[in-house]
Amino acid sequence: MCVMLRWLPVALILVPFAPARAAGKTVWDGVYAAAQAERGQTAYAFSCRRCHGEDLTGSGNVLRGAKFMDHWREDNLKSLFSTLKTTMPRDAPKSLPDGEYIDIVAYLLEANAFPAGSEELTADTLERVQIVGKEGAKPVPDFALVSIVGCMTQASADTWILKNASEPARNRNPWDLGEAELAEARAKSPGQHTFRLLDVRNFSKQVQAGRWMAAKGLLIRAPGDDRINLTWLQSIGDTCKPPQ
Repeated sequence: MCVMLRWLPVALILVPFAPARAAGKTVWDGVYAAAQAERGQTAYAFSCRRCHGEDLTGSGNVLRGAKFMDHWREDNLKSLFSTLKTTMPRDAPKSLPDGEYIDIVAYLLEANAFPAGSEELTADTLERVQIVGKEGAKPVPDFALVSIVGCMTQASADTWILKNASEPARNRNPWDLGEAELAEARAKSPGQHTFRLLDVRNFSKQVQAGRWMAAKGLLIRAPGDDRINLTWLQSIGDTCKPPQ
């Protein structure tokens, strides 16, 4: 199972959307059972070890340690499960039973030193488990694919910004807002952020000043100039008052 996790400009990883902010536990709360991780190790050895190695450090060392955390923190286990299922094994994606993919997720948690608990991880609990560092949740890292909402404002002739924008949230789908995403976007509250929008010319039909907008793209932070390199832009309100 050769999981290739790369930055978005190199390769888009398209997986079914799962809201990243579902209430629940974190990976530090003992969300899998030791026996489940043991089964996952067996499944990993059969389907993944050829590319990722006995110690999970092959193919760029993306399955454990700093790279794993940087790619998955502030997201939930359903996103990790969906990526494994829809892309792996590389020559036969979706070929394993869901339970086996979930067992492999449990093994990856064990390999990354997250504690085991008394109950097994299930399909129903994946979305409610957040991946965070030991110190707790942090802002989404630079160059992550994110979603935000905010007020579309023209700052100059060729500069558009989203004002009163929400906190950036991890997103694994760079394109169209599905029904679940649209509902989540409309439920978001205004924030204190301002983001300059890059590549607005690709969304000329969607750009309308004074509207409440949902945006997706790569997050680029700089002092006094936070930006979103747009992959999607959509109006979700006729005014800059957030939808109720």
